[in-house]
This record gives sequence, C-alpha cells and structure tokens, in this order.
Amino acid sequence: MERVKTGIEGLDRILGGGVPRGSSVLVTGGTGTGKTTVSMQFLMEGLLNGEGCLLVTCEEEPHRLYMEMKQLGWDFEKFEKEGKLVVIDAASTKAGMPTTTTYRDFQPKSANIDMNLVVLIGRAIREYNVKRVVLDSVPALALRVGKPEALRELLFRVYSMLERFECTSFVVTETLEGEGSLSRYGVEEFLSSGVIKVSLQKEGGKWIRKMQVVKMRGTRHDLNEHVFEITEGGIKLKD
Repeated sequence: MERVKTGIEGLDRILGGGVPRGSSVLVTGGTGTGKTTVSMQFLMEGLLNGEGCLLVTCEEEPHRLYMEMKQLGWDFEKFEKEGKLVVIDAASTKAGMPTTTTYRDFQPKSANIDMNLVVLIGRAIREYNVKRVVLDSVPALALRVGKPEALRELLFRVYSMLERFECTSFVVTETLEGEGSLSRYGVEEFLSSGVIKVSLQKEGGKWIRKMQVVKMRGTRHDLNEHVFEITEGGIKLKD
C-alpha cells in the first residue's frame, strides 16, 4: 500500500507510515484546536516534496491565511506564485471581493456555491496534476449552499471527484458541543475514509491540545489520544 506522509512528527508513526494514498481525511474539532494548522502542514509537506497541491478556502481569504502560516515558517504564497499551489478562493467571493491569488479563473462567481465548485475542483486537479487537496471548511461551505440536503449532495460529489482522481485530501469541519460529536452536520465522517479529531482540554489547570485518529480505512492505527504542540516549525506530537 502506498502511503502519503502528513509531515506531522508522530502522526505518521501512529498511521503506520502515513495516510493511505487516495484517502479523504476529515480533520475535526472545536474552535482553536488546530484544525487548519493540521491541514496546512499536510499541504506544505506535499509542496516541499514536489507534489501538485490544491487549497479550497471557503472561510478565510488566502492572503490572511498565508500571514498566519508564515509564523510557523511556511511560505505558501511563494509556492502559489511558482504555480505549485493552486487556490480556489471562495472566501473572497463571499466578501464580494476579487481574489488576491493568481488563479482568478478558479474563483467562484457567486457566493451561493453550487455544483460549479465540483467542476472547478476537477478542472484544477486535471490541469495542475494535483495530488493533495485541502478544503477549509465544511461549515463555511454550508453557509453558501443553504439546505442540509444540498450540502450532503455537494460533499458527496466533492468526495467522489477526489476519489476518482486518487487525490489524498484533508477536509476541515467542526464538532458540536457535547460528548461524541465528530462533525457539525453528522454526515462528513461517513463520507470520509479517515477522521482525525483535535481537541483543547484543561488538565491540572493548564490547557493542552490532543489529537486522535478515530478512523482510517485501509490501515491499522493507534486509537489513543496524543498530546501535541504547535511550535515554530509546525505540529509535533509529544508521545
């Protein structure tokens, strides 16, 4: 089985060497848990190894996201300008602004995103030989499609597109309040071949971040929670 390294120290070991190629992995957790950082580190690992990468951002405009990631030493803007990182900027569409990226042809024309997004993703994958995809995030996407039925249909088509082209993807969502929640809409985890849950917990008067591989089809993996830190070089598991 071919595996795709996440670039996250400790996570690849838990996964037996990495994520099975072609997997669609849901990265889920509450606010401030590190979901976007996990996904962007996965994307940066691909860029550093010469893989074509696609970022679909529905929540945060790319230039703001790039500024945040630079604090971890990752220059995504450089890879975008070199044509190695393709960006579908749905966040700027929502704000009624033109994208600041070089990929204006890939910016959705309407804030009410429909199946046109699937077409854009497929086109980007084909034209740029994309192997890794990050979609951030499902809740932001849901605000643009309206009814839950429309969201389920859109997600099904996106996942099918990614599987068809054997892309390995990280899709970001949020958990609901309460124990046992894996996603906000209750459908994301069933469409995904893997689920990585990140959390922020208070122990002994201190807040700590934890990561758990809840599900990963096609490979054995550790089911335990692992403490992790977000350092200047990215995420590192402590145990």
